[in-house]
Amino acid sequence: MKRFTVLDTVIMGHGELWEVKQERDRIYALAEMSEEDGYKVADLEVKYGEMDGYSAEARAGELLLGVGIPVEQHYGPMSEVAPGWKLRVLLAQALFSNPDILLLDEPTNNLDIDTIRWLEQTLNDRDSTMIIISHDVTS
Repeated sequence: MKRFTVLDTVIMGHGELWEVKQERDRIYALAEMSEEDGYKVADLEVKYGEMDGYSAEARAGELLLGVGIPVEQHYGPMSEVAPGWKLRVLLAQALFSNPDILLLDEPTNNLDIDTIRWLEQTLNDRDSTMIIISHDVTS
């Protein structure tokens, strides 16, 4: 069973990018690459670049920092992240996917005020449709 890092989990939010990355990494890990593998990895490199894959780790890392996950945990196994913090990682994953429509159910639960402010700003900067379910009240 493969253990995924916290950073991997965020990048998985962009399913197509994740699949291209996995196949690309698989081919590069081959002891010997056939001519067919070479052509395939070349096509994958083009797709990876078009999807901004070369900056994926940096973008995912920024989101993780935004939700309060320290850098030293980014390359650690997701299985070792405490349950409450896993929700933050999954919030970063949803944001990384950059969907046309974003549905968030109680996204501020268990977030500190600084992270809530960061999330508000991040959501305000997005140009997508959002449905946010929240019981937070302002006075």
